[in-house]
Order: sequence, then structure tokens, then C-alpha cells
Amino acid sequence: MNNTFFMVFVENENTPTHKHFSLNDAEIEAKRLSKLLKKKAYVLATIKSLEINEFTIEDMRPDDELPF
Repeated sequence: MNNTFFMVFVENENTPTHKHFSLNDAEIEAKRLSKLLKKKAYVLATIKSLEINEFTIEDMRPDDELPF
């Protein structure tokens, strides 16, 4: 599954919050913001994600019935 998304960053402005799921949509937004704010806009792309997996649970029961 492709989870790639793009965000638009404008220097000295608020942190990007909107995910664009197509490069074209992100480019359109970058152009809009650049024109509106009269600043350079950057299209950022995801390259990696990380998450914490605190527990790994493994079922250790035998295949046959338990004796009790």
C-alpha cells in the first residue's frame, strides 16, 4: 500500500498541516501560497515513517487441548 503524501512548506510561515495525496495537488497549493504570500514555497514528500510498537503479543498456546 502506498502511503506517500505531500505537504507544502513556506519559509517563516506556519508549520504545514494539510496532507496532499497527489503531487499535482501539492504543486497547485504551493503556487497559490507562493503567489499569495510572495515567498518561496516548497513541496515536501514523505520518505519514511516511524512508530513505537511497545508490545508484541504472541499466542503461545499449544495446538491441542489444554489438560485442564
